[in-house]
Amino acid sequence: MVATLFAVALATPTAASDDESALSLSLGYGTYDIPDHSPHGGVLGIDYERGFSDALSLRVSGGAGAYYEDGQTTYTSHVVAGMTYLFDVIKYVPYTSAGLGAIVIAGGEQDTQVNALVELGVGLDVLHSRAFSYGIQAKLEKFLESTAFFTAGMRVTWRWGFF
Repeated sequence: MVATLFAVALATPTAASDDESALSLSLGYGTYDIPDHSPHGGVLGIDYERGFSDALSLRVSGGAGAYYEDGQTTYTSHVVAGMTYLFDVIKYVPYTSAGLGAIVIAGGEQDTQVNALVELGVGLDVLHSRAFSYGIQAKLEKFLESTAFFTAGMRVTWRWGFF
């Protein structure tokens, strides 16, 4: 009987809470596509999220990347503000995110560009504990012009304020 109650307690979903904060670091592959350029490279990102319900949180995200194509290196940096929606909070946490922001592209043979963007993302976190998770994510950032930016990689997250 005690073993059954213990097993049920472990399997019970853990709800996200109001005022929960999360800080995530990510590392992954990145590419962007602008006329005459489609370089590949690496991207480092950071996200801060602040929950205001059990499934929704406000998110501020930033990152930087370096890309190589035809002997030229280009760099990007971006910042996005938006929302994240958690589908369910059990051991595996699928989520989606959306936001608005800006990206700077510089280096190589290109002139420095600053573009507005719309970001859509998906991911899956694995809860290691209530305060720590790791997972995978992918984001598509579409410039409001004819350019797209794609990243995919791994992330680690620390959470606090869930009491």
